[in-house]
Amino acid sequence: MTNKKYPRLFRGGDPERRHDDVTGGLSDESESEQTSIRPHKVSDHGSKTSGKTTSRSDADSSEGGRRSSSKRDKESSRSRAGGSRDGAKRAEPRRTKDDKDDSAPKHAAGSKGPLDRSFRRSATLTVASALLPGLGLTGARQRWAKILGVLLPVGFLGGLVLLAVRAVMNPEVAIGWALRPGILRGTILVLIVAALGWAFLITLTHLITRPKGLATAKRAIGAGLVVALTFVVSAPLAVAARYTLSQLQLVEKVFAPEVQASGRPEVDVNAKDPWKDTPRLNILLLGADSTGSRIADNKGTYVPRTDTIMVASIDTATGNTTLVQIPRSVERTPFPEGSKLAKLFPRGFRGAGDSSEWLINAIWERTVSKDYPEMAEAVAPATYPGAEALKQGVEGITGLHMHYFALVNIDGLQQLIDAMGGVKLNVNRKLPIGGDHQTGARPHGWLKPGPDQLLDGYNAMWYARSRFDSDDYARMARQSCLVNAVIKQANPTTLLTSYEGIAQASSDMVMTDIPQDVLAPLAQLAFKVKDASVSRLAFVHGQNGFDAGNPDFTLMRKRVQDAINPPAPTSEPTASTSTAPSPDPSTAKPSPTPTKQTSSAQPKPSATSSDAAPSTTERVADACAYHPEE
Repeated sequence: MTNKKYPRLFRGGDPERRHDDVTGGLSDESESEQTSIRPHKVSDHGSKTSGKTTSRSDADSSEGGRRSSSKRDKESSRSRAGGSRDGAKRAEPRRTKDDKDDSAPKHAAGSKGPLDRSFRRSATLTVASALLPGLGLTGARQRWAKILGVLLPVGFLGGLVLLAVRAVMNPEVAIGWALRPGILRGTILVLIVAALGWAFLITLTHLITRPKGLATAKRAIGAGLVVALTFVVSAPLAVAARYTLSQLQLVEKVFAPEVQASGRPEVDVNAKDPWKDTPRLNILLLGADSTGSRIADNKGTYVPRTDTIMVASIDTATGNTTLVQIPRSVERTPFPEGSKLAKLFPRGFRGAGDSSEWLINAIWERTVSKDYPEMAEAVAPATYPGAEALKQGVEGITGLHMHYFALVNIDGLQQLIDAMGGVKLNVNRKLPIGGDHQTGARPHGWLKPGPDQLLDGYNAMWYARSRFDSDDYARMARQSCLVNAVIKQANPTTLLTSYEGIAQASSDMVMTDIPQDVLAPLAQLAFKVKDASVSRLAFVHGQNGFDAGNPDFTLMRKRVQDAINPPAPTSEPTASTSTAPSPDPSTAKPSPTPTKQTSSAQPKPSATSSDAAPSTTERVADACAYHPEE
């Protein structure tokens, strides 16, 4: 039964409860409910009123009570709802700056939250994959990526170490790789795949380590980082592939596999010693003029006139080399006995007309001209009939069988020197540029004397070919100086920065019958030559049996044999053959065999007897030193 005196008691739990003034306790009624009319105790005096009045009052009171009760219930409901909302607001935990708020922009640039740290970590791992292929994958969550991130860098470093060790231990093998077309093609393919694969690994590392929910700005930064790193890694590989392609084109253009030639030795390229069956290798080295006038004189076809003729006779066991220089003005060149050319020219290379057109330097041109088709038929089916005929002519002079030839034209050498940035040469006297005594043309320029002059390709070419006031021997000496300068000054930096220009110049200036498969064995032999001794035998007027008008070929062949097979030294002191110059070169006595002249002065022809063998070999460094001539 409800207590009418205390109709609404507090049942607890509401933090908004209030003190009830009527009951003296706590109440969950709102302030409006507390101020409303409450039921109260009727006094005994009121019971004495009339029944009618009492009935009406009771009815009114009952109706008012119902209305008040309904109003209080509605207000109480609203009060509880409001209290619940207020309580929820107070119960909500206080937000911090690190809490995620979906209604606010997500991690603007410059924030320092966990997402920002994850982005920096992803960028670091991406850079690591650029340093070593796939290294950054070790920081990924995926197991396969971690394994790949370990295997790829280890394999990459291992391969580099193996190649480096092989190249250091056997540099001639590494050079041989650069001369094999098959290896060059494979290298190009590997470099292209490496560039694409490395770029893919950089991109993959960034994508799988990048945190989700990045802002657009940071996505753009990440993409820019990937593009930059990909370029840094791929560009050097692309350049290396381009250089390798240039090398391949050079090898295929100069050393054509379809070249036909006679006299080439059998070389076992897979043997440990490819030259064991060739105790001595003889290579004919030629220098030719290929200017526009030479092409115009031959109706647009390049026909070289070989003004420089030199034989490199190499001992394949030791690498010791003898250079035999032959003047371009040799007359009546003999051909080997029993050859077809010897039958055509039984008294040597001579014919009707001007004798200057029958010198040794005209053999190539005569062979390919239509005036003497018999010469080309005599050396058929050679790819280079002019070179084949000249090889036989030099063999007749020296007694050495020519295995290969290599021709370098002077214009190609000019391009090579320009690609190198010039060469430094000692100019010992004033040298004319141009000029011709036969036509009366005067020089149109001069090279001034001076030490270590940096000459471009044009001036270096005239340094080597100037002959207006020089004899053939002085000209040959300058040519040796130029070749030595090119070899010494072609440093690795120059080769790398100008490789394409050098390769193009090399392909334009070289003509040879050396086959591609012999290039690697030749490279190995070149390393022997580099560490061995090199001597030089020069045929000049009045020395070693050579007379410009009447050469003694029998004595010249003997001098060549003495040079490549020197007899045992006698007890009588002779001129030193060491590389160190003697204190007084003028006091050195000539030995019975060609020896090395140690004087740094420019050698001059002497009118000695043809039976004597004066000191005609010399160090190139001494001959090319600066010693100005008066």
